[in-house]
Amino acid sequence: MASVFQSPADWRGPTLPSEDWIRPFRTEHAAEIAAALRSVEKRGLSLAEMRKDDFPILEFARDLAAMRRELQFGRGLQMYRGFPVRDYTKEQLRIIYWGLALHLGMPLTQSRHGDVIGDVRQLGTGLHEFAGRAYTSNEELHFHCDPCDVVGLFCLRVAKHGGLTKAASLVAIHNEMARTAPDLLNELYTPFIYSWRNNQPTGAAPDYEHPVFAIVDGRFVSKYSPSYIEWGYKMRNLEIPPAKKAALAMVNRLANDPAFHLERPFEPGDLQFMNNLTMLHARTDFEDHEDPAEKRHLLRLWLAVPDSARLPDSFGAFYGDVRAGAVRGGYPSAGPITFETVHLN
Repeated sequence: MASVFQSPADWRGPTLPSEDWIRPFRTEHAAEIAAALRSVEKRGLSLAEMRKDDFPILEFARDLAAMRRELQFGRGLQMYRGFPVRDYTKEQLRIIYWGLALHLGMPLTQSRHGDVIGDVRQLGTGLHEFAGRAYTSNEELHFHCDPCDVVGLFCLRVAKHGGLTKAASLVAIHNEMARTAPDLLNELYTPFIYSWRNNQPTGAAPDYEHPVFAIVDGRFVSKYSPSYIEWGYKMRNLEIPPAKKAALAMVNRLANDPAFHLERPFEPGDLQFMNNLTMLHARTDFEDHEDPAEKRHLLRLWLAVPDSARLPDSFGAFYGDVRAGAVRGGYPSAGPITFETVHLN
């Protein structure tokens, strides 16, 4: 029988002080990053050629390491606020974000097209299509986890209206279910069918199975991806069993309860990082600007990080390597690595 799990990641949005997760971006950090950018540009390095040492940020690297530890062993949500994005071109901002990524962990490919920096912007994709990708739509994105240890979002421009970011703790949801619906919670520790939605490795089956929740070596881990579960059962011509469907519905209901999640607007210059194994995120729909240069635009990274938790063997059906700190997650690329999202499906 699953029980309450004690963790600093058990928090509820309305009671989470901003100082617990928002870090002001300091002047000395900006100076280090500007110098590192100049070094990359002077040498003419492409993103593919860059290595961590090519983007030297000694003081900020130490702060990033502390932030990463907080993601893994603390609240699971961290943000730097106040980076001066208007001082740089969008191409320079890509270099900066990639340089920071190399200090945090290993960036992962985010689709079969090989994109390692996802452009979160409206590209006119079909959100509800089988191979559609939600982050290139302007529609509401429901609560979910991404398939990696850490997801990062770097806000370059905000929408004319809407596009609020939401976050909720899966540990808090787990513990509420342990108190009020233990039978449904136990369902989440049993296997569900997930679809790859056309992103499977070459020769792999189109779906895989593993539970939503697990506890391994004293650390809580999860992979809650409701649309991928729905497609998993649909493509096998199966109905989600009633108890499992009720358990998923309760996770969704609690995540959407204002008593559990936090909701706030992004600001240009925000760098948000989240532990995908303990957290859910979502986004409200938005109306964009007419001016293409001002349209809502965030850069997304999926990262494998060295201090991540060991996963249960059952998660190996998706992640492959379940060892703590392993390079794992993302979707395998069917072609060369790219640094911009240009495909519409």
